[in-house]
Amino acid sequence: MLKIMAFGLNYAELLTRNGESPDVRFPRVIGIEAVGTVYDTKAGSGFRVGQTVMTLMGGLGREFDGSYEEYALIPNHQLYPLPIKDSWTQLATIPESFYTAYGSLNRLRLSTGAHLLIRGGTSNAGIAALLLAKAMGYTVSTTSRDSGKLQTLQDLGADETLLDQGSLDTTISFDGILELVGTTTLRDSLQQLATTGTAVVTGGLGGAWSLPDFSPFEVPGYLTNFQSTNVDAQLLSQAIALIKNHHLQLPIAQTFELANIAQAHQAMINSHKIGKIVVIANHE
Repeated sequence: MLKIMAFGLNYAELLTRNGESPDVRFPRVIGIEAVGTVYDTKAGSGFRVGQTVMTLMGGLGREFDGSYEEYALIPNHQLYPLPIKDSWTQLATIPESFYTAYGSLNRLRLSTGAHLLIRGGTSNAGIAALLLAKAMGYTVSTTSRDSGKLQTLQDLGADETLLDQGSLDTTISFDGILELVGTTTLRDSLQQLATTGTAVVTGGLGGAWSLPDFSPFEVPGYLTNFQSTNVDAQLLSQAIALIKNHHLQLPIAQTFELANIAQAHQAMINSHKIGKIVVIANHE
């Protein structure tokens, strides 16, 4: 059993709450990630009571009850050690955002010094990708539709920021492109890809999941995708090592107590702040 200490909010949970996840059967406690401690476990599980762990995806909050509670029954194979000392609030920013970002970067198979474009740079996965990519030695260009957020991206380490107006004003041919906006900007992103480069589609921030009349011959280099649905423990461990060794921290937009989860969801809808919204469990 996991004693949940904190969790980050994700747009996917809004969709589920609104009935837009057809595979989810209600009643269901939603929430796709959490950090906390092992409250109880069977002998031989590989975990000890009180150990700091995290969980994410793999059916959490969809096939079985998720993180919007104080305690949760989690399969042992979906608990992952979290050997980083930090506040629960900061630890809660790690699971989904950093795993998604690292898994996507891993698909690009870039070398040190490669030039990466992050399309959708102010999303939590985009910011996590920026932090990880700089730690991995890449040159990073990143985008925002809001000119007022470009300076924040520079402060977080971006080598170049680009205003995204549906198309990008750049002459660079990128070695790798992380497409988080999705199919609404994919064609334009591919125009910026080097003939030996790779683009990975990870997100759908643009609200569309398919591209009409798309031809594979539009791809100048290579095109792939990444999904965090089923967690690769080795990839997650590699991401945690980078976070720990480089002291990476995702900005926190707001924090709420679990009792105020409705207000937290409203903030997720209305907030324009960069960073993760985190909920703290109400343990007495």
